Amino acid sequence: MKFELRDGAVRLGTWLVFENLSLQVESGEIISILGPSGCGKTTLLRACSGLEHLESGERLLNGHVLENQSIVPEITLLFQQPVLYPHLNVAQNIALGASKEQSKSETRQHVNDVLNTIGLAGFNGRGVAGLSGGEAQRVAFGRALLQEPNVMMLDEPFASVDIKRRLELATMTRAHLKERGMTALHVTHDEEEASILSDRIIHWKELVSDTAEDGRDGRE
Repeated sequence: MKFELRDGAVRLGTWLVFENLSLQVESGEIISILGPSGCGKTTLLRACSGLEHLESGERLLNGHVLENQSIVPEITLLFQQPVLYPHLNVAQNIALGASKEQSKSETRQHVNDVLNTIGLAGFNGRGVAGLSGGEAQRVAFGRALLQEPNVMMLDEPFASVDIKRRLELATMTRAHLKERGMTALHVTHDEEEASILSDRIIHWKELVSDTAEDGRDGRE
């Protein structure tokens, strides 16, 4: 599914994070946006996902305009720090992404399929507190896959793991996104990670106007 942001602008208080920003991700394409910490990459993903208000501009899916700051099931955001619920085990955390229309047996099967896909077969009953950073991010990615979105936004999802594991996760993620034909927008400050994961790399400065780069407040 094709995703577009046209002439987008976001302001956080007095900080104009970006303005007149246009971005187009073709159906099935994976794009990485490369930029330093604090430049506004996370805010861009939040705006594209409907979690941040656009002061101006619009988001489109396959040419259809989405309501400003609306969350739609076709788009999911994978956060930098995996959001897992400590009172639920691995299988239960992943199952949160399942459709409510599925039966319990269907959900169990889909969870098992996802665990096999992400290389965590047999982790169903594990508590999430004992997972490594890479394993926790795989669980969060598995839950996102179970939601079956058309577009996935990835906010530096491997930043909390060592470089070797980070590149392994980038390779795994690319393979699964391509297998499902998902459109993806990925942000990072790591060029090697971006080159492994994406079809195309865009540098942050290529996207934003000069006026939008001033007055940053340290929030990504």
